[in-house]
Amino acid sequence: MDTHSLAALFDTHALIHNMGRSLADSDYRYQYHTDLSPLGWHVGHCSFIETVWLRDRVLGDSTITDAFDWLYIPENILKPKRGPALPPRDEHLDWCSQLNKQNHELLANPDPVFSAHELNRNNYLLKFILQHHSQHAETMAMVLIQRQLQMDHSDHHVTHSLAARAITDDGHVSLPASRYCIGNTDNSEAFDNEVTLQEISLADTLISHLPVSNGNWLAFIEDGGYRETRWWSEAGNTWRKMAKVESPETWVRNTHQHWFEVSTQGCRDLNENSAVSGINLFEANAFINWLNTTAGLTYRARLPHEYEWEAADQAGLLSGTGQVWEWCHNYFHPYPGFSPFPYDNYSKPWFDQNHVSLRGGSEFTRPSIRRSSFRNFYNPDKRHIFSGLRLVYEG
Repeated sequence: MDTHSLAALFDTHALIHNMGRSLADSDYRYQYHTDLSPLGWHVGHCSFIETVWLRDRVLGDSTITDAFDWLYIPENILKPKRGPALPPRDEHLDWCSQLNKQNHELLANPDPVFSAHELNRNNYLLKFILQHHSQHAETMAMVLIQRQLQMDHSDHHVTHSLAARAITDDGHVSLPASRYCIGNTDNSEAFDNEVTLQEISLADTLISHLPVSNGNWLAFIEDGGYRETRWWSEAGNTWRKMAKVESPETWVRNTHQHWFEVSTQGCRDLNENSAVSGINLFEANAFINWLNTTAGLTYRARLPHEYEWEAADQAGLLSGTGQVWEWCHNYFHPYPGFSPFPYDNYSKPWFDQNHVSLRGGSEFTRPSIRRSSFRNFYNPDKRHIFSGLRLVYEG
């Protein structure tokens, strides 16, 4: 048994349940964003899915899960109906804790039938469940931030006012032209979209060693970036006019017009050197168009392809990773030889030319999914997802 992953799963259970206990019953079941389920539903979904895989799929015992397919399988219930369908918070959390405790015991002391199942080869199922829960824990952090955004923080005192910072193209590192291996051969941890390992050719690439910062983004805002139509694509302008935004998702101004940001537990000052977070692909591309026109750069900036990002990260060239999910300029796509596993719908439905790859990870990303080959993917208009950008420069 992989005791490290089992301990990490135990810690993730505790994190998920503590987030649930931090909310009153009404908040536990409230939907704070159209794209996000109520926080309490995520708690139940994790315990349910864990039980499906460990008991139904491996042991053929669906006595627990059959009764809850209608609630915890996403295709079976619309997001707005999920919260009202949950039991009272304390009752629900007790049920989830009991399931997790039973499942933890099964993993810690597996019988021969359980151990012999093909899904348990190299502890695959344990790592799969750990990564599933880790992704939901990050989504739950998104819910908590959306909850904070719906509160009035206009009287928040800003200790350190955010200052605009010009961006230059001299803070780059060189990824030499070569052939690089992209993907993951560790079948005990890799998701299906990371497999198989492929060798690709890359030209000389100049990539920024740091993501675009809050200070850089403030310069874009102060120069009218959200008001100037010319920086935005047609789709971006359509979104901009509809959304009526003037800043990243989590930025707020107080009564003195000072910017600060909202996080899971409340407000905090913005650090001009930290990576900007809470921007979608339309905003990222508008920033780049503005930068290429106004900054007098030696090179022309663009977003990296995810292969460039992964190769640079594997080479140890990237700093500041793990602050934000970083937008790439390519659609999420299957690697050659792609085969869905362990079920059809983890990756396959999203190879639709409408989901864009992101790489890296945010401050809320758990260790189990912090790796160079891990691929995130979202629609280009999403900005609640802890997303930012890093630049590539070309002549």
